Amino acid sequence: RRSSDLFSIGLLAGMISMLAAAPALAAKRVALVIGNSKYETVSELTNPRNDAAAIAKALRDVGFDQVLLHEDLDQRELLKALKAFTGLGAGAETAVVYYAGHGVEVDGRNYLVPTDAILAQATDVEFEAVLLDNARTAVSGATKLRLVILDACRNNPFKLASADGKRSVG
Repeated sequence: RRSSDLFSIGLLAGMISMLAAAPALAAKRVALVIGNSKYETVSELTNPRNDAAAIAKALRDVGFDQVLLHEDLDQRELLKALKAFTGLGAGAETAVVYYAGHGVEVDGRNYLVPTDAILAQATDVEFEAVLLDNARTAVSGATKLRLVILDACRNNPFKLASADGKRSVG
């Protein structure tokens, strides 16, 4: 692994340790963990599936009440998982969403890229990807800690380009 990968994993492990140090008492702690590795239109990512499994295990080990682990979600499945988690997290003391996979930013808006996304130009993102705001909404019902962790690859393998040359793509 590259040193940046090791740093990221170390940082996440530290954050999980801090979550474990908080008194659990009768507090409900829930997490949604997503690892998207197997994309239909670009090369498979090797780390997200493994990283998601490791994060899910770590959250279970520190006493999270429920940890939902999903792999290789298409757009419909990703939205469905976020919607279901919104209900699960409502009233929980702690709600965490962890996402590993491709991410993209267009015009200052961030998106999670589902495995079935077909992204030929920047305007496709709005119809094919899932707004990061949906992940924030999914944790919004927690009473104390609402955390979204992105372990997103943003190297743009989709070769997104703006047709008009005016859109910012990252």
